[in-house]
Amino acid sequence: MKTLLMYERLVALDREQHRALRVHQGAGRLGFARETNSMLLAASELPLAALDYPCVFVQSEAGHTLVAIVGLRDKENLLIEPDGSWAEQHYVPAFVRRYPFVLAEQPGNAQMTLCVDEAFDGLDQAQGEALFDAQGQDTPYLQQLQQFLLSYHQDMLATARFAQHLADLGLLVERSIDCKINGESLTLNGLKVVDEVKLRALPPDAVQALFASGALGWVHAHLLSLNNVNKLGARLGRKLLAVQEAASNATTH
Repeated sequence: MKTLLMYERLVALDREQHRALRVHQGAGRLGFARETNSMLLAASELPLAALDYPCVFVQSEAGHTLVAIVGLRDKENLLIEPDGSWAEQHYVPAFVRRYPFVLAEQPGNAQMTLCVDEAFDGLDQAQGEALFDAQGQDTPYLQQLQQFLLSYHQDMLATARFAQHLADLGLLVERSIDCKINGESLTLNGLKVVDEVKLRALPPDAVQALFASGALGWVHAHLLSLNNVNKLGARLGRKLLAVQEAASNATTH
């Protein structure tokens, strides 16, 4: 499972260069996430995300973190509809909602730079939310956006600490997740989950610390979310059947 970056042409947002830029996101403009089968997830999103997706831990060079699985095959997001919208009644992760913007860290500099993906098809100068006013000052929309991105960045730092703490407690174990799609088996590898046996064996003070920090609730949400693999399997099964029916109809006609 790889968390693919959706950004193609990232540039720093410039007050002069982007003075007239407007952003029109819209419900049908999420096609940029069509090939992202897993996405970074903040632990604070778990209560909602765990209702819809398997939420698991992954390890990278930077340490452990949390992802939501939204596809069972490489380069396939099962939640993006043909019209570019997200599946109705399903939680949209902040990882998607922040696009086409992102805060970029500069090496050796504590200051973060607000960047925008110029490849996003919702950027123009005619409609949408303005980023700067006639005097070149930040609009309320841009101020709100910056606060959202900063909060998300802080949430992801907290998530990394949460995941690493679980790893340090010895709770995270590698696990393959199996599901059936139209009678055929499919296996997801490279994932880590909390081992329930090891969780129950923790000393009381460690459990109390997890509870007091709110992390224990996140752990239980993560464990419950693993049942959602079957939901994704069902979505993939329906998609494959639709493709087969379309191919059959094309051949018939």
